[in-house]
Amino acid sequence: MRLSIRIISSLFAIGLLGYGMLQPEEAYTRWLLCLWTATLLLAVAVWGGQQPLPRGTGRSLYNLGAVLALGFAMISMQLLRQQVVHADTIYNFTFIDPETGQVTTNIRPVLASQRIIRGRIADRNNRLLVSREVLPSGFVQRTYPILAEGYDPGAFANITGFFSTRYGQSGLEATYSEFLSGNRGQGMQLIENNLLNRPQEGNDLTLTLNAELQARAYALLTSRGRGSVVVLQPRTGEVLAMATAPSFDPRGLSFNYSTPDWNLENERISAYWATINSDGAGQPLLNRPTQGQYPPGSTFKTFTAVAALEYPQQADPDNIRCLEQLPTEVGAPPVVNAVSGLASLTGDPSNLERVFAYSCNTAFAQYALRLGTETFERQAALLDFFRPQDAPPRYSRFTDLATAPSRLYVQENFLARPAALADTGYGQGQLLVTPLQMAMLTAAIANDGVMMQPYLVQQVVRPDGVLVKQQSPVVIRRAMSSATATRMMGNFKAVADYGFGSIIREYVPGIPVGGKSGTGEHVPGAVPHAWFIAVAPLDNPRYAVAVMIESGGEGSSVGAALAGEVLAAAFALE
Repeated sequence: MRLSIRIISSLFAIGLLGYGMLQPEEAYTRWLLCLWTATLLLAVAVWGGQQPLPRGTGRSLYNLGAVLALGFAMISMQLLRQQVVHADTIYNFTFIDPETGQVTTNIRPVLASQRIIRGRIADRNNRLLVSREVLPSGFVQRTYPILAEGYDPGAFANITGFFSTRYGQSGLEATYSEFLSGNRGQGMQLIENNLLNRPQEGNDLTLTLNAELQARAYALLTSRGRGSVVVLQPRTGEVLAMATAPSFDPRGLSFNYSTPDWNLENERISAYWATINSDGAGQPLLNRPTQGQYPPGSTFKTFTAVAALEYPQQADPDNIRCLEQLPTEVGAPPVVNAVSGLASLTGDPSNLERVFAYSCNTAFAQYALRLGTETFERQAALLDFFRPQDAPPRYSRFTDLATAPSRLYVQENFLARPAALADTGYGQGQLLVTPLQMAMLTAAIANDGVMMQPYLVQQVVRPDGVLVKQQSPVVIRRAMSSATATRMMGNFKAVADYGFGSIIREYVPGIPVGGKSGTGEHVPGAVPHAWFIAVAPLDNPRYAVAVMIESGGEGSSVGAALAGEVLAAAFALE
């Protein structure tokens, strides 16, 4: 009987302790109740099932030892819960006072993170963009060697990101933080470093980026204002350049541990943070190529042309008229062209190549209406232009940086209306796309219709030179037939040869080039966004480019000029 009491009490005590351990850290009262109840059950197991001892020294020592053992067990369970089960939660604890709003955190993980020798970040030619310096104090300072060569810090900030004690990380510093800190990819080496109290050293990143092309693209972009430049390798998906403007200086958010007055240093960082987040700063922390969502204007006619070629029985692409205006439904304004008298250029009747080259709105509105909502949406899904019910919170095809999805429309069933479908067909409606997505569309056409997954990080390498990760080209899907891609390359060529966008040839003489302009209307009465997508060389595509200048004006002039200069820079660096 006594043995049964001891076993049952012990089992209940163990069960309660296990249950309490699994409770969240904030359920502290519940844990204490479990701990004390388990202690009482263990006391029952110790005394309730024990043979009576004679009075005297032996009995007193037994009771004292049992009390000490139970107390030690309680303390051990409490330490086990705090230092093992909920160690991460307690270590990263943050409390916000509901009355004052004051934030209290555990400073230990912040200081510990500043002693980690974070990995370096280099471009495809092993030029160091980001490095580190170990100070005599043991703290590690982020450094930017590429800036010592005279480059603008904003050229790389959106890619590498910032690393700040006050504001966290962004860019690759955030998405690859586990690799850069060494918490991932080092296996037993990390455990060995912890056991021997050796400094933790992170892994290095090698990018697909060409630092010189990135710097030139950024300089060309900033000379025109705000916007984006994306350059992809069509056959692999490698990101060769990805510029955004305006940008920021990551050194402004990096704590300088050599500064004698840490309070002043924190004030400096806070002031810079306030400056770049002010209303007039133009959102420099927004990485426009991946997070900016804009109406694409006539560059989206590229998609409509693809859909028309994929479904020729419905769209009849080479039997089209460039009408002066196209009524769509009662009460809706008719579709009109940006330039009157276009039929004199396209011919009447016309074909897909000529209405594409001269960017006829009414022709592409007709294609969309002929295709119908269901077919239009089906082809859009293949090129990752999402309906609202399908749009993910984050675009999963490009994981190196935070990326927004491109939206075919915003309101559900928007394309059910003929007027809405017609407007979307020539690039207006409720379309919101990222420059990256337009570059991916362009690259898919240049790659014989196969869409590749874009990537920025080529390799992750341990401090001892062991390869942790090697990124290889990944096919997303075949987005169109080879025949359609071939026809589209011909359409791109027509734009540069004789259409609205022919000035791009002036920047790359002797190189076969093609593309499509776009003028994205966004706010009534405001200057539209200037777009241009381009491919070169047409006979062996090495570059797929998408440029967008916010409120830049005409895509056929402003956008084409920027795209041409970016391509010229790319060829000059070969």
